Amino acid sequence: MGLLLQPIKSDDDFKELIECEWTAYETPYNGFKEIYCPTLGTGPNAREDSMKECRERQLADHKGDATSHWFKAVDSNSGQIVGGAQWNVYQENPYVNGLDHIEATWWPEGEGRRFASMGMDQWFSPRGKRMNKPHVLLAICFVHPAHRRRGAGSLLLKWGMQKADELDLDTFIEAAQPGIPLYSSHGFREVEEYWIDPKVENPSDEWKQLKEKIPPIPWMFMWRPKQGRYEEDKTVPP
Repeated sequence: MGLLLQPIKSDDDFKELIECEWTAYETPYNGFKEIYCPTLGTGPNAREDSMKECRERQLADHKGDATSHWFKAVDSNSGQIVGGAQWNVYQENPYVNGLDHIEATWWPEGEGRRFASMGMDQWFSPRGKRMNKPHVLLAICFVHPAHRRRGAGSLLLKWGMQKADELDLDTFIEAAQPGIPLYSSHGFREVEEYWIDPKVENPSDEWKQLKEKIPPIPWMFMWRPKQGRYEEDKTVPP
């Protein structure tokens, strides 16, 4: 069985795509999912309803952003989506005016939203200081746990790396720990480790519960220079 790389062209694709995304981020558990796409509520339909909100939000964000390009890795035999990636192509500096605060409006008002908003700002923090120029960004990348080690991750990297080389741009990734070996094997270099770890003075009981559910999350800012060319002691990291 082979894999195919295809652009996401329809709203229907997004349903299966986001189902795959959730399964991927739940195995192994990625705490950032609970910030960006939380399961809210406790009823029998909580996960399904939360996934629907996440899907509609990501689809709206994609449609409203001309730089966004979503791709799917598809099993050529079954037609199943086994992975996905969102690439952003910025031919101009998107952070001329700095970074905007991100309000996690998908959380109800209160401590949960405050916690998630702080986490989102921490996630985006390298962008203003390291991505303040034209570039290509791998914003999201995931592979279904049942289809890992089949080459889906490498396939999903292919389009963005080729686009970056075509435009002669640097490429960036905000990498979760499990993805670092894959990205390193494709010429991305580790630049800076940072953490999603919302903190406040005198935290409430609800805040403490959120910290137990979503412990500090390590991330790695990674970079592939133009054309993948790097010379030790000569090529300057961003």
